[in-house]
Amino acid sequence: MELPTQAQQEMLQASEFKLKRSLDSGQLSVLRPEPKSIIEIHISNDDVKRPCLETQVSESENSLEDHQIIHNLPQEAESVPNEQDEHEENGKGEPIQATSEVTLVLTAEELRLDKEYRKSCLTFRQHLPCFKLQPPPAQESSEDDNTAVIEPIPKCRECRRRSLATASSDVYCRFYEFRRLQYNEKGHLIVVGFPNPYSEPSAVDLAIWQPDEQTEPTSGFMDIQVCRYILLHAGDQFCYLWRQEAEALKLHENPDGTIAWKKAVQGIREICDVCDTTLFNYHWTCRSCGFGVCLDCFKDRKEGQPRVGARRKNAGGGQKGCDEYHWLVCTHPSGGPNQQHVLADLMLTQIIAGDALNVLGRLMHEVRTLWQVPQVCGCLLSKQEIKDSQLDDLIQDMIKESQLKQHTSLSSLASEQKLHQQQKLEELHSKKLEFARERGIDYVPGRVWTKETLGKDPITSAFDNFKHIDFLRKGLAGLRRFLPPRAMTLAHSTQLAPGVPHEWLCDGKLLRLTDAMHPDNRVLFQEVWKCGQPVMISEVARSLNLSLWHPQAFCADFGEKPNDLINCLSGNLVPNQPMKHFWEGFQCMNKRLLDANGKPMLLKLKDWPPGDDFAEILPTRFADLMKGLPMPEYTLRSGNLNIASCLPKMFVPPDLGPKMYNAYGSALHPDKGTTNLHLDISDAVNIMVYVGIPQDADNKPQLAATQKAIALGGCDYITRARCQTSDVLPGALWHIFPARDADKIRDLLNRVTLEKGYRLEPDHDPIHDQNWYLDDKLRARLFTEYGVEGHPIVQCLGDAVFIPAGAPHQVQNLHNCIKVAEDFVSPENITHCYHLTHEFRRLSHSHTNHEDKLQIKNIIYHAIKDCCTILTRALDERIDLEMTKLKED
Repeated sequence: MELPTQAQQEMLQASEFKLKRSLDSGQLSVLRPEPKSIIEIHISNDDVKRPCLETQVSESENSLEDHQIIHNLPQEAESVPNEQDEHEENGKGEPIQATSEVTLVLTAEELRLDKEYRKSCLTFRQHLPCFKLQPPPAQESSEDDNTAVIEPIPKCRECRRRSLATASSDVYCRFYEFRRLQYNEKGHLIVVGFPNPYSEPSAVDLAIWQPDEQTEPTSGFMDIQVCRYILLHAGDQFCYLWRQEAEALKLHENPDGTIAWKKAVQGIREICDVCDTTLFNYHWTCRSCGFGVCLDCFKDRKEGQPRVGARRKNAGGGQKGCDEYHWLVCTHPSGGPNQQHVLADLMLTQIIAGDALNVLGRLMHEVRTLWQVPQVCGCLLSKQEIKDSQLDDLIQDMIKESQLKQHTSLSSLASEQKLHQQQKLEELHSKKLEFARERGIDYVPGRVWTKETLGKDPITSAFDNFKHIDFLRKGLAGLRRFLPPRAMTLAHSTQLAPGVPHEWLCDGKLLRLTDAMHPDNRVLFQEVWKCGQPVMISEVARSLNLSLWHPQAFCADFGEKPNDLINCLSGNLVPNQPMKHFWEGFQCMNKRLLDANGKPMLLKLKDWPPGDDFAEILPTRFADLMKGLPMPEYTLRSGNLNIASCLPKMFVPPDLGPKMYNAYGSALHPDKGTTNLHLDISDAVNIMVYVGIPQDADNKPQLAATQKAIALGGCDYITRARCQTSDVLPGALWHIFPARDADKIRDLLNRVTLEKGYRLEPDHDPIHDQNWYLDDKLRARLFTEYGVEGHPIVQCLGDAVFIPAGAPHQVQNLHNCIKVAEDFVSPENITHCYHLTHEFRRLSHSHTNHEDKLQIKNIIYHAIKDCCTILTRALDERIDLEMTKLKED
């Protein structure tokens, strides 16, 4: 891992506050805390973690050029801490001290631009951080000089609270590319406003947000059926998002109707200063310090609701630098040390260029109507109809033709053999389709049809049970869709996907696909996945090089590297241990670390390797995993049904893994989980790549405890029979609960907490805190009192478990396991991701899940944009083709 620079180390020591600009994860420098002097440290979710300093260095500043220009600012102007600076904290409750002498370095290009702007006196967008803006020219003063004193340009809160001498390489200034500046005739720099969202965006800026004929979709290959499928599942959530943005105009209190435009800057993720949620479009900004607040926090304060996700308070009971609503106070020196941000003074700001949001909102409803995608958003635009019968017939033909290509689950990831099969199928069905057209027969190729579904489009029939949808939590994050759980039989599923090897577990509610690479797996997968149910796919190990994932291989490659371990029995931390102590314990009990009582500890490897660094640290294993991922259209980063792939490259990519989960088996401790109950904001696939038992101990008690744990776990007969065969070694016991039942589980855990005499902590959550493992007694109580029943799943070597977003789940390793997981964002579960973003923002600032790093609003927006662009282009090309044929005839 690349070591942090000296400047970054000094900056972290000077100011340990949490940055409000998260930059490109590929350029982060993570500082490892010093090892503790004790063996085990108790882990608490209330402990404040050292923030990760996220910086981005531009190429021009990173390269040491011979012709760099150095400017020394006067001590009187910059080095003396003013009254407000004394109230700024460095994360430890201590005031930040300014430096006694400041040295700024400008590159030749920056100096050239500054001279041009000074000479032309034209307005320009701030292209430097505040601390690098040049001071006015020195002028001789006289008694007769009546020239008005020009106040210095106010610095944003980020530039003011940093050590100026060490911050010259940072580009996370609040006013960077945002504030408009101008040099007057006397060379003084003045603020002349902020960019207009309609007149100032360039064609390049508009292309990021607005579907257009010249811009290629970010997502790459997406055919007609894939686009319609995404619009079906994500379109209603986008409509709610659009209406929510329109609400900002009604909430705005500033009598100045100006709306500023904040350009999206490469590699910078704008975050709300109150709840840490990614700023999508409309938000409110302070003109003086750059403080930004999102639509939801602004609305909460206007309605007088309690604060969300409060920061940790100091020992005195208050919190310095914040008002009663836990909003940061303004850092502008003229307002005094405790100047609060008033709603009526904040400036409404938008990030999307021009009117692109409204254009896309209207286009999406029109496209969904044209392409016969069901809409349940309930807005007026969703009720429009097509009155052009010829256009309707043309689109019908295009839909049916596109089904030919999807019959073999084709995508850009399809092999050459599958492409050859598709070509044969197209030739086979083309004559039938032409025959049907001539005689007006409603013929849909490529599927086995029953009497009920004959002639129906698969996308339309996918939601025939729309009337059974259960909408919950209206008003918090829109309509959260829950389809009723679906139990299937082999007789039914074999009709849907003939030839796909599979079986049904958990009374027909858990699909297990037994051929990981079968081309038609997607048909059955989507039938279950859209209902929010987990899926298991076996035999994934056939596509992997398992020798790369053996404990001995990791011990040989990384045994001397230090890392933190966690004792699963006590929940305590064992810090800074060479990883060979962990990996050697996989095979040998005598080599395991001992606790204070001299007993072998039940360890798991904590957060290794870091998610952002997996491809760098383990490039060979990363390539092997990408090659063997099941359902690649969902799980690969470039998969056309992983809508996170639609996010443009200029945005900070969300951390979707891969992540590894390495731990010893704990079947002898049925009340202790390897991973406690929790839920994730995105979908995930977890693959078991190694299962083992130590060879230097009596394994009979371990094997007996494993079978007992499987029986107590509530597994069905088919699962128990599989785990008793000689060639299958059970690895981990999962319990995955439906997302719709998360609140019922919370209620039970809160009741148990009160029954034990503890109090409920505000801004905490029993699921998100990950302090509970539901043993057989708690699971029985959950079923008896709430009717909630999970999916007990036994994961063996080569099994991949798909966990839907928002589904609470827990894991107990039965034997020693190495698992690797990859996250993705599927269109079916987009409403859960959206809802969880709102749920996480209500957690405390010290909570590990508080900050929104998924950027789900941006993902939804750009997925809808790409789908509308592709379908619109396809229709235009088809119309041009038909017109050409008519002219030739």
